[in-house]
Amino acid sequence: MVQMHWERDAKKQLGRVPFFVRPLVKRKVEERVRDRGADKVTFADFQEAESRYRSVAAGKSEEDLKRMMPRENVPGVEMVVVETCHNELSNCPNVLIKTGEWKKAIEDWVRQSGVSERLRKRIKDDKILYHQKFRISISGCPNACSRPQIADLGITGFVRPEVDPAHCRFCGSCEEVCPDSAIEVKDAPPIFDRKACQGCTRCRDICPDKCISVSEPGARIMVGGKLGRHPRLAEVIGEVDESSQVIKFLDRIVNDYIEKGEPGERFADFWARTGKEKKR
Repeated sequence: MVQMHWERDAKKQLGRVPFFVRPLVKRKVEERVRDRGADKVTFADFQEAESRYRSVAAGKSEEDLKRMMPRENVPGVEMVVVETCHNELSNCPNVLIKTGEWKKAIEDWVRQSGVSERLRKRIKDDKILYHQKFRISISGCPNACSRPQIADLGITGFVRPEVDPAHCRFCGSCEEVCPDSAIEVKDAPPIFDRKACQGCTRCRDICPDKCISVSEPGARIMVGGKLGRHPRLAEVIGEVDESSQVIKFLDRIVNDYIEKGEPGERFADFWARTGKEKKR
């Protein structure tokens, strides 16, 4: 392999990269330069790599980035990653469920069940990669900013709208504002398409006669999402009212995966192969 040389400015910038990702950044930069048939890393090469890194790291804490790095396959490696949207930091007006409480309930289950170590033992490689971990994503509302659609298990806050027909004057404001085209108003009170409705509060908020109300917040559960060579969106498999219901379901599907998953099989592929049986 051709020896790779680094220009002084590029090497200086590399030294400013967080130490825990520096070896990976160095290797990736050199691979891209080598693929072009060159043997020198310029400042421009590093700037390109830095731009790509910033797009990956955007909004992630140092702890989040550490989780994404390859890890030695040794006891104690964290194998369940629980992510939430940033509603608490941004004071998001759309949030419906307290994501911090749901996250804590799941993390307590991970710790008490010992499931992380059992998941680790499924991996026979020397290194554990991020996609081999079981990822759970919790979003406070249907906007799904934490991308639960591509997680192994996604949790999304929602509410169920209801209408009081006695006070409705069929103005159609709710139909116009609905982002999911889930409401129809034709000289009669609104008709909701429950399959299309994502469960936000816009119809309630816009109604001039206050005749639309919403239920107490609950959560939709979706399972089996992933990216990669063969991406797949998670499928909605049910609705729950509290975190304890999620824990029971989570405990069942993860233990099934540990006991019955094929060697090297990702959870999303396991779910695609066996999920219909698990929903019965």
